[in-house]
Amino acid sequence: MKFRRILLAAATPLLIVGFTIPLSAQRSRLGDGIGKPKFVTDKSVTNFSANARTIPFFRSSFTDPTNGVTYPYTMVGSDPAGAEVSTTVKTVIIPMRFTFVSSAAANNVLDGSTRVTQTLQSPVFVNTADIGAAANTTASAPPPNVAPDPRLINEPSDMTQLGDAIYRAQWGKTGSGYHVLLGQPQVLPTASFTVPANQGTLVVGSVSHARIGLMQASWFANRLNQTLRAYHVPPDVFPIFLLYDTFLYVKTLDNCCILGFHGATTSLNGQGRQSVHTYAFASYSEPGIFAPNPGDTISFIQDIHALSHEVQEWYDDPFVNNRVNPWLTPTAPQYGCTAFLETGDPVVGFGFVVTTNGRNYHPEDEVHFSWFARETPSGAEQGYFTYLNNFATQAQGCQ
Repeated sequence: MKFRRILLAAATPLLIVGFTIPLSAQRSRLGDGIGKPKFVTDKSVTNFSANARTIPFFRSSFTDPTNGVTYPYTMVGSDPAGAEVSTTVKTVIIPMRFTFVSSAAANNVLDGSTRVTQTLQSPVFVNTADIGAAANTTASAPPPNVAPDPRLINEPSDMTQLGDAIYRAQWGKTGSGYHVLLGQPQVLPTASFTVPANQGTLVVGSVSHARIGLMQASWFANRLNQTLRAYHVPPDVFPIFLLYDTFLYVKTLDNCCILGFHGATTSLNGQGRQSVHTYAFASYSEPGIFAPNPGDTISFIQDIHALSHEVQEWYDDPFVNNRVNPWLTPTAPQYGCTAFLETGDPVVGFGFVVTTNGRNYHPEDEVHFSWFARETPSGAEQGYFTYLNNFATQAQGCQ
C-alpha cells in the first residue's frame, strides 16, 4: 500500500500511557494537539475493462486550458453530460473495534459500532435534509485571503443525501432528475482487533477529554484489507469501515493524524470481467479533538466530517486514478503540490451544519470538478468552485 502527502505536525501535551509527547500549551487551548488533520489514499486501480465487475461508473476527459494537457477521469454514477439518470450504489458499513493493550486504563476499547446509529441517521444516508439551505445558514468562515464575501453563498435548496447534493451541484444538476445516491447500508458484524503496544496507543485529550486511539497507518491498512477479503463484499458494493475517535500516524506519533482514506483493489484476472473493489474508512469523532480553522468559533472536524470527506472523494475518484494539473492552496499546506483529484483535501476543516433526526452534523465543504479542471466560469451551481463558495477562482498551478 502507499500513503501520500504527510506533514510533520507539532503536538500539545497529552497523557499517554507509558510515555509523554512534548507539546505546546498554546495549541492545547484550541484542540487536543495530537497533530494536523489530514486524509490520504490507499491502493489504486488504473487499468481495467469497461466490463469490469464493480460499482457504476463513467469515463470522460477534460483539457486544462492553462497547459493544454488532456486528462482522463473516472467517476461514480452516470455521465452528467448525458441523460438524467438516477443511480443508487449498494453500501455496507463495517464497524471496527480496537483494544489497545498499551493502555492501563479501565476502558481501553474504542468501538465504531457505538456510532453506527448516529452515522445511519446522518445526512450521508438520510434523503430528507435540505442540504442547500443548511449550507447557506451555517457555513464556516471563509479562508483568509482566498474566499469571496461569505454572503455570496446561495446554494439552491436540495432535499436529498449530502453526497448527492454536492455531486449534483458540481455538475449544475441541482433540481434535475440526475442523482447518484448511496443505498441504505447493511451493517455487517463488527471486526475486532487487538492493537499491539508497538502499533498504537490510547491517549486522553487535554481539551476534549475524549479517549483517543492512535494507530500505525500501515498496520491498520493491513487489518482493513484483511477484513475486506474475509467479509467477501461483492465488487458492486461500497464498503465503509467505521472507526470511533481513532486516527492514524505514519511511523511516529509526530506524524499524526489521518482521519480517513479511500482506495481500490482488483483481482488478477477475469478475462475482461475482473472484480474491482472500492472502499473507504472514516473515523467518527467527538468535538474538541481538533482545533477550529482560522475564523471559525468551533471546529467542524467532528462526527461525520471525515466520512463526508471520504464519501465525496470516492464519488469523484473511486479508483484513485484521476490525475490533474498539480495544485497548491494555502488552505491545506499539509498536502503541498499535488496532482490528485481529491475534492476534500483543499478544504479540510471547512464545513457547515446539517440537522437530521434532531442532531447537528458537521460535513465538510468540497471542491468542485471545475476548480481542478481550471474551468472559467465554473460549470457548478452558481458558478462556484467549492460547494460553500470558499474559493473565488480555479486552482493555481505549482511545481
